[in-house]
Amino acid sequence: MTVTDTPARTGGLGLLIGSKFASTVAYATSWVLLPLYVYQESGSAVLTALASAANVLPFLLFGLIAGAAVDRSSPVRVMAAMEVANAAVLLCVPLLAATVGAGPLVLCAIGFASATAYVWFDVASAALVPALAGSDGVFRANSYLWMTTTVLTAVAAPVGYFLLDSLRLGPTFAALAGCYLVSAVLVAAIRQSPGGDGPSRPERGAVWAGLKYLAAHPLLRAYTAVNVGVGVSAGAVYGMLVVFASRALGLPSDDYRVAWIVAASGVGALIGAIAARRFKHVPPIPAARWMTGLDLVLLLAYAAAPSWWAAAALLLCWNSVHTCFLVVGISVRQTATPQRLQGRVNAVGRMIVWGSVPLGTLLCGALTELAGPRWALAALGGFAFAGLVVAVRAPSALTMEKVAQ
Repeated sequence: MTVTDTPARTGGLGLLIGSKFASTVAYATSWVLLPLYVYQESGSAVLTALASAANVLPFLLFGLIAGAAVDRSSPVRVMAAMEVANAAVLLCVPLLAATVGAGPLVLCAIGFASATAYVWFDVASAALVPALAGSDGVFRANSYLWMTTTVLTAVAAPVGYFLLDSLRLGPTFAALAGCYLVSAVLVAAIRQSPGGDGPSRPERGAVWAGLKYLAAHPLLRAYTAVNVGVGVSAGAVYGMLVVFASRALGLPSDDYRVAWIVAASGVGALIGAIAARRFKHVPPIPAARWMTGLDLVLLLAYAAAPSWWAAAALLLCWNSVHTCFLVVGISVRQTATPQRLQGRVNAVGRMIVWGSVPLGTLLCGALTELAGPRWALAALGGFAFAGLVVAVRAPSALTMEKVAQ
């Protein structure tokens, strides 16, 4: 893989990983607890779905704006400010719980505000990685970051249940707000040296500049198209894990073997995050072909799994490949993007992922009612096949060189 420049290393990568650790503890745990508590209090599937949707909608609504704001400012300042803002949002929960009460609709609104602040934090952190790690260290840095978030997301559910049961709602969210404040302190300690591009001044069409750059870059354009295909098929897998275990494998929803299947998916994600750093010197298009092809084969094998243990093993292998491709794709995008466009280009990439995964879940859910879970999952594999076709048709010689604008 070829790059044209290497930003100055500043030694702040450890602080960024520590900040991401503390932030992910708060973010992942709160997004287990919010839908859970809303359902316990209301018994409404609609309100519970609203609480869950509040986690996704802000990125689709504000991602482009956040990217432009990050590129016009300092990622460090944006991250620190958003972590403080998120702490303030979560502190509303114990305040309301101790006074007028925190109803389901109020919690949905708090969740939306928290996720909105996280959009800016997430976009800024993606923009900061190349500046801290340098082009040579992007793959390794993203591997560490994804390892951290994968492990913490996997333990968020049991931790959330324990905190809610032992501390109740108000103290639990006060503790999570404290995690955001720790994250803010860590990220504020980062001393980022100005890069060659530097923060850009306000410009006409700044919000759309990331989309235009991505569309003009042959490699990023191809990777984005492939990501749409594998993202939709991944949404079918992730969103229907319990349904597949129940209807295709005949397991009761409270069977311990369902937990093992879910755990296998998490282990696969961790393996994929660790393996991603090995692809630093692998040509990006051949890597995309092999990983997308394996993604499709393993997805179809999982759809045909005859037993729960076979499903768990195949899901572990599939998520290893899928997560590895995601991390490699992020690293490719960061390496091929000038520093002044990091926020906007990465915001577009995240919006595409966040949009394609829920679409896959909805499509697979509808097809499951018509044809059953196995055929539905296999049909959604057609999107992964479309991504493979794009990867096969893309020229093998495409590199991560930054394109002229």
